[in-house]
Amino acid sequence: MPATSSLIYSPFSTAVFEDPYPVYRRLRDEAPVYRDPEQRWWVLSRFDDVATALRDWETYSSKCGPAPENPDEDGRKYSVISMDPPRHDQIRGVLKGFFTPRAVAALENALQAVVTHHLDRLRPGTTVDAMEAFAFSIPTDVIGDLLGVPAADREQLRVWWEQFLTRHEGEVAMPRSAIEANRKISAYIGDLIESRRTRPGDDLISIVLQATFNDPDTGGDRSLTPHEVLMFCNLLSAAGSETTQKLISNGLVALHDHPDQWQRIVGDPSLIPAAVNEALRYDTPSHWVARTLTRPVELHGVSMAAGDWVLLLLGSANRDERRYEEPDRFVIDRPRGTDVYFGWGIHICLGQWLARREAQLVFEYIARNFPNYAIGARERVLTATVRGYTSVEMSLGSGA
Repeated sequence: MPATSSLIYSPFSTAVFEDPYPVYRRLRDEAPVYRDPEQRWWVLSRFDDVATALRDWETYSSKCGPAPENPDEDGRKYSVISMDPPRHDQIRGVLKGFFTPRAVAALENALQAVVTHHLDRLRPGTTVDAMEAFAFSIPTDVIGDLLGVPAADREQLRVWWEQFLTRHEGEVAMPRSAIEANRKISAYIGDLIESRRTRPGDDLISIVLQATFNDPDTGGDRSLTPHEVLMFCNLLSAAGSETTQKLISNGLVALHDHPDQWQRIVGDPSLIPAAVNEALRYDTPSHWVARTLTRPVELHGVSMAAGDWVLLLLGSANRDERRYEEPDRFVIDRPRGTDVYFGWGIHICLGQWLARREAQLVFEYIARNFPNYAIGARERVLTATVRGYTSVEMSLGSGA
């Protein structure tokens, strides 16, 4: 993009979606508080501004939801990601111990079994679509096992979520296909919930159904309402797979494009956890989240009004040269501090440790069995907030 061209950013632009980083750099340098040309929202792109906003829930509220094209009402559509404290803390606390590093470690054998089941099907010397071969199915099966989704239904549920997230070029409104997909998801998850009411198990849906918490509004302990259960389980079914699919494929593409870093992993697999963190920073799966202002805010000489929407560009913050040295390079052992690729503050991703471990196991397997893999053609489909691939051609080398 020529330096003299006008600066225009839209999260619903295919051109931006394909390669947002040049536009992000210009936003950070020229308009750190950018106003959408149609006055629909503000955009923050620098690391410090995004990190501050993520922590300051009292000013940057989540009650209207994470996306202006489909506003929420205090969790009616998106569950805990559309709530502020204290309600957010009460609902999220239902599963507060289930996704900790210790809890994920207890799932190690189950995660290993899922990863091995799919990757053992790969054969040296062949070319596959990495998405269809394993990047879609591994996260889908992991969350499917945790929720108790029948194996035969998981691919359909994944397709519905992809349809729900897909957007049309230049259109802010959700397409009819996304609305219909959301209806089908809610109907399906609702049926699962009803079956668990009569036949509970040890899955997450049963845990959510049986959980109680102290609600000051009622003056005592209560269970989640049927709608709260439905929205929470809907959220888990999507969040448990969508971003992890993108993390795995984005990471493998990035490592292929940085062969010196990949060879370090092949020689020393202990670097893989750090490489997963760098993959999250370098090509972040979730590129933005939205908040609404509860009070006027002045930033970089620009005044934003109470009630205004603000987009927080996680993908830009993670490439901010004010925060990271040479941010456009993939560097495994980059110094770490606060990072916002999983969000930050009270809304930091509940399943972050599970997503990390799934990606680590995939990278370990590929490094051990296909250290000379190559990436060919790849495709994306414009989606809301998450950015990744729908197909990735991957040639599997035969040994070291």
